[in-house]
Amino acid sequence: MTASFVLTPVATPEIWWQLSRGRVVMSELAPPGPILTAGTPLAEADWLGGLPFYLTFQLAGFSGLMLLKFAAVGILVYFLMKRYEEQLNWTAFFIVTLAFMAANGAWQPAPRLLDCWFLFLTWVLTERWCRKPTPNKLIPILLLLALWANSSPLCLLGIVVIVLVPWLPGIRTVHVPHRKQSSLLVLASLLALMLTPRGWFTPLDSFLQLFPGLFYPQELLALTVWHPTFLNGATIEVISFGILTIGTALFLIFSSNGWLETVALLAFAIPGWTNNDSLGPCAIGVTLVAGQCMCASELSPRRLKLKPFLSPAMGRLLLMVGILVLSWKSAAGNLPGQAQRLGWGIAPELDITLLNQTIGPLNYQGTAHCMGTASAGMLCWIKSDRKIQPVRTLRQALLQGRLFEELSLNEELSNGWEFQHPRADGSWGGWWVRLKNRDCQLLLVPNGDVKTIRALVDSRWQPMSVDASVIPFGWSGELLSSPKIVELLPVKDFLNRKQWTYSLPNSAGTPECSDWWGILSGLPNPRPALLQAKTFRAMKLYTAALRVLHPLLQHYHTPAVIREFQLCQKELAYQEKLEMGNPSQFRFQAAQISNENADQRLNQTGLTTSSNQSKPTENSNTFQTAIENYTRGDWEAALKHLSAKESESLYAKAQIQLESGAPDSAAETFRELIKLDPDDQLVVPSQNMLDTLQ
Repeated sequence: MTASFVLTPVATPEIWWQLSRGRVVMSELAPPGPILTAGTPLAEADWLGGLPFYLTFQLAGFSGLMLLKFAAVGILVYFLMKRYEEQLNWTAFFIVTLAFMAANGAWQPAPRLLDCWFLFLTWVLTERWCRKPTPNKLIPILLLLALWANSSPLCLLGIVVIVLVPWLPGIRTVHVPHRKQSSLLVLASLLALMLTPRGWFTPLDSFLQLFPGLFYPQELLALTVWHPTFLNGATIEVISFGILTIGTALFLIFSSNGWLETVALLAFAIPGWTNNDSLGPCAIGVTLVAGQCMCASELSPRRLKLKPFLSPAMGRLLLMVGILVLSWKSAAGNLPGQAQRLGWGIAPELDITLLNQTIGPLNYQGTAHCMGTASAGMLCWIKSDRKIQPVRTLRQALLQGRLFEELSLNEELSNGWEFQHPRADGSWGGWWVRLKNRDCQLLLVPNGDVKTIRALVDSRWQPMSVDASVIPFGWSGELLSSPKIVELLPVKDFLNRKQWTYSLPNSAGTPECSDWWGILSGLPNPRPALLQAKTFRAMKLYTAALRVLHPLLQHYHTPAVIREFQLCQKELAYQEKLEMGNPSQFRFQAAQISNENADQRLNQTGLTTSSNQSKPTENSNTFQTAIENYTRGDWEAALKHLSAKESESLYAKAQIQLESGAPDSAAETFRELIKLDPDDQLVVPSQNMLDTLQ
């Protein structure tokens, strides 16, 4: 299970940001926040958080980071099992397995992995102190907490451990710690947490990151990693954490005689459920509470006999089958919430190569607006001279009380709100003035962010790449960006109108990301291709998007692929509706067939398939069969069925030929249509397409 869940490419959006932070710490020996960003005057408490990952990366690259996360997770799970296996037997296995899956998002080379380890070590050292409360046992706790505060943001969980562990049942001690000793331990621990660049603000910063809902509205947090965990839906993390917390609560209801165990459970369960960012460490905390209470309880799960209901042989068989199914689906990336497949390296959506080729040679000076931590980290890593910097990351904005400022700017860029306009709260919005005041020279938007890319291509911000993991947008007319924008124009024309077809990536992956599941199954990872299709559609390169979707429809007829194909058809149909009053039967039927079980309005297109929509005339059976083959990706069969010499068939045939990478054949078919019936309504879009092909 550890191999199938953890041996996946590095996919945390923080990776480049943490590596950049570690590089600054090594070179400057100073907190990296104020150095890397233009709008962060105060140092962060967890300034050492990126250092271990940067050192590992320098020694062994992404292979080192993969080994680091596999070893860190494997050893942590082993120690958790070792603590409770002797007393709880198979119950320990189930508890640790649930915690392992609930904390799945934390198994990345990022500070959240450090939080899990620090929490576990603090618990172990506190137990040792309880057995013999001497200064020799106290010093390691304080040193560990000081290191935690300087490395990870959720260090306040250590105080929860210090306060509650000495009074939990089963912490058997020869010298029971006096209340005065426990109070001094808590006070000394708080002082240890303050030994950071943030000083006595450190516990406050940690509290803010544990309970952001107390300081910000939920509507705002829903756009960030700090949204409530239960909003994720039925993912593997939510299901596992739900079973873990509910099972522990039921056990305490029936077996516990005190209230302290319940307080300990709530201390970890509440931040775990209300803040998705803290789910991993809180899952480890709930596991430690559950294991300790079950070991100390007279109603131990080990005493529960299942033989009347399930034979040992059948139990072992079910266990093996369950582990095999979970591991198989996790390795294939098919578990809800587990998008990465078995592999090695860095995820394609975090590959920095193409972005570096685009903006690396440009000598920007000023600031850049980054739509997320991933793009901010990539910019900091590429532009190590720091002549151009992100203003701040969302985590820095959270701590500075400026989260609304950053998220509202993202929303204004995504909605195309260029000029000043009044907001509902009475303040003024609009990205033009705000970016001008920031001296913004560059925008970085994640590949596949359709809404933002669509809004920007209609403005003076224009893309300088079409296939980078983060799309850089420059200001058209600006000295540095304009040459790159102009260079991209023939590239977009080639992708959309010339003789070009898309082939799925090698099933073995890329040099930066080895796809082990692709090697085993022979199927390449469809996610990068789907993101590329979304980006092409957002840039209104519809033919290029459909060319990318063609092999996906053939090999991955999934709801996500079908949905993207349907959106392309609806947007093209809407363009035809603007040109000639009604969409062609080809586009209308393709959109309908790809969405037979859905009937909803699309804000991007304005086209509907509702009952009051004026529908084109009925198609012949041959035409209908051709459209069905087209929506399944079998375009050769579709072309064979489009042999009739009438306008709708010729129009459909020409469009499929163009999308198949045969622009010359498409041009001939368009000319044949125009010559056949010059008064047909399809002549207008056909002539427009013919003009773009010449």
